[in-house]
Amino acid sequence: MDVGAVLGREALVRRWRELGADPASPDYYELDEYGELIKSPRSTNDHQRVCTAVAMALAGRLGPEAAQEISVVTDRGVRVPDIVWMPQARWGTAKGQTPLPFVPDICVDVLSTGNTREEIGMKVAAYLRGGAREVIAIGLTGTIEYFGPEGKRAQSALGVSFGLPPDLF
Repeated sequence: MDVGAVLGREALVRRWRELGADPASPDYYELDEYGELIKSPRSTNDHQRVCTAVAMALAGRLGPEAAQEISVVTDRGVRVPDIVWMPQARWGTAKGQTPLPFVPDICVDVLSTGNTREEIGMKVAAYLRGGAREVIAIGLTGTIEYFGPEGKRAQSALGVSFGLPPDLF
């Protein structure tokens, strides 16, 4: 691999699949745009509870096509939003493809203590450039921020709202 060269989509997908087939690869990771491995720690139970509550809320409001930890190709590598949602027809066009060759309509990241504001900003921008209609960031204290192609939104343009239980934070 040519160090410093941004990889195209096909090369990123090939690298992702190679890592997925390698039993020595870590369980949780992403790739940056150079194909370099970004290791992630296993999510905490509380983090997963928040993710489940968000996925259920999305499914309840928009339909049952929410999923957790789906890998997607972006211009900043292969990233794994905590939760994604898109209509069933879009899932059908991606059947059998890992990572997804496009960014779903809604991407949600639930922040962890290891996340930086810069990292989340980079991911939000990458998801939006990749075609997401809305990106949602949920902070460590339960704050919810909505983003669209025009920037930060006061509320969801898609009618999404979350009544996340305070005991999750």
